[in-house]
Amino acid sequence: MWRDTPTANELRDSFPDLALAMETNFLSNSLDQLGIQHIRRSRKRTAVLEIAMQDSFLLRVQPVDKGAKGYAEWMSWHWKQPESEDEKPELICSVRAFLEFIDLSNEDDAPVISFTTHSDDMRDLMNSAIGGMRHLTGKKLKPVVNRRRVA
Repeated sequence: MWRDTPTANELRDSFPDLALAMETNFLSNSLDQLGIQHIRRSRKRTAVLEIAMQDSFLLRVQPVDKGAKGYAEWMSWHWKQPESEDEKPELICSVRAFLEFIDLSNEDDAPVISFTTHSDDMRDLMNSAIGGMRHLTGKKLKPVVNRRRVA
């Protein structure tokens, strides 16, 4: 007979390549829903999302965590403890990413501004990225968005 259904962590550990692909697809689709232009790049055991920003900047987003077999992991999971005993604990997902802002207009000695963020979702990650860049450099960058066609 079949044994118990595997947990999400058991599946993630057994198939880390598929877990990375699914998490990257999820985040890429989130950027699509926000209308933000981006390119998805897959590497050996990691992935990169490159987001076009205004003023000739590129935002490179990479997962921070490493999981099974050395594969990168975007998502971090933790239990949120309820405030009252009547409620059940809730499993919460968040995105942990390493961000790099690259100035494409100055290729020679362009300093790369980089930091790590822990966000609830891609909208929150983009707000953290923009806020972090403004805090560090004073520049208020915005992502390049897809223009909708007028019928």
